[in-house]
Amino acid sequence: MNSSEQPCEVQITFQHGDSEGLVVTPLGPNLYRLEESSVFGEASYHDVVETEPQTDGTLGFMRVLTPSGLTTVSRILPQAQFESPALSALLDKVMAVGGNWERIFGGVLLLHLPPAEQDLIISEFNSLVSPLPGAASDR
Repeated sequence: MNSSEQPCEVQITFQHGDSEGLVVTPLGPNLYRLEESSVFGEASYHDVVETEPQTDGTLGFMRVLTPSGLTTVSRILPQAQFESPALSALLDKVMAVGGNWERIFGGVLLLHLPPAEQDLIISEFNSLVSPLPGAASDR
């Protein structure tokens, strides 16, 4: 495998026994860059993970070899907030500065932000949405 390989979906099994399909880019033997975050919280967008092939064809998660360096902020949002033009403009800005965003379970928004831009974007994001108690996390 080499870094020119295209993203593909693989089944990753975590130490606690849960598994999920994740889009990854193969980087080398047993090394993958995540193109989306694990819903189990083991690894996030653009982390490089080390895996071990399992007899059932899945990949066993070993560890995050190289964290992405991005700060991840999450919020639970109502549907109306996702449809907001202001939020759409902010998400475009996140992409323009080299970050990414994901929507999981329909109502959870994850922002992956480069360190140089995180304070400004988090401030703008917080002015757009009201976080629910206990629903925010930074990584």
